[in-house]
Amino acid sequence: MDKLIIGGLEFYGHCGITPEEQKTGQRFSLDLELVCDVARIARTDQLKEAFDYAAISRRVIEFAQKEQFALIETMAERLARLVLKEFGAKSLMLRLRKIAPPIEPIMAYSAVEIHREA
Repeated sequence: MDKLIIGGLEFYGHCGITPEEQKTGQRFSLDLELVCDVARIARTDQLKEAFDYAAISRRVIEFAQKEQFALIETMAERLARLVLKEFGAKSLMLRLRKIAPPIEPIMAYSAVEIHREA
């Protein structure tokens, strides 16, 4: 099984249940793994045959910054659906981290990882 991996995509978004999180937002980090046939793509050496990771990254960030979510699980699910629908991925793994969430005890991040198929 071959994969295209986009790791550590960082952006600022609004996701949380406290009024402070909803108002000010916070940093997020996203990893995506898209299942693909690298051998087939490599034979053509053409971007039109591959996943355009720059376009995927731009679209994911655009969506995540425009929308507001209460739960990180909801944000992850909607981002996964967007990638599956708009970019034709057959399956993916998405890991979404909320960097330094404003809760006690202090932690580096909280995260959710999901695996989805089209």
